[in-house]
Amino acid sequence: MASAFPSPPILRLHRSPQSGNYTMTAAWQTVFAQNQNYAWMFASGKIDLSNMAAGDSIEIRISTRNTLGGAFAVHDLFDYDDAQPVNKQKITIGTVIDTFGVIVEMRQTAVAVALIQCYCEFFDAIR
Repeated sequence: MASAFPSPPILRLHRSPQSGNYTMTAAWQTVFAQNQNYAWMFASGKIDLSNMAAGDSIEIRISTRNTLGGAFAVHDLFDYDDAQPVNKQKITIGTVIDTFGVIVEMRQTAVAVALIQCYCEFFDAIR
């Protein structure tokens, strides 16, 4: 049955193609970035820190932009040190509803043996 009113597009959850393995660096490295000029949602992210050892430090920064073309501001900043407990090796970044952009960045600020590799998986909902 046809409707007299058009239906607006809905948000569709999908796995970001930016998901994958990232080798850490000392400088901030972007592991997820999404910008739109309409409402959308960063649904979640998972980062595997199981490769961390005693003496390693990783920082994760989530930044958002509140106005079209505006500057990004830090939304959350997390610091993880040393080998992570077995039940906390995979961290989750929660939902961020944002209109104009979200960036997730990581860096390794201390190295025990070598720069580590982290598997990252991201989901967003975009129409």
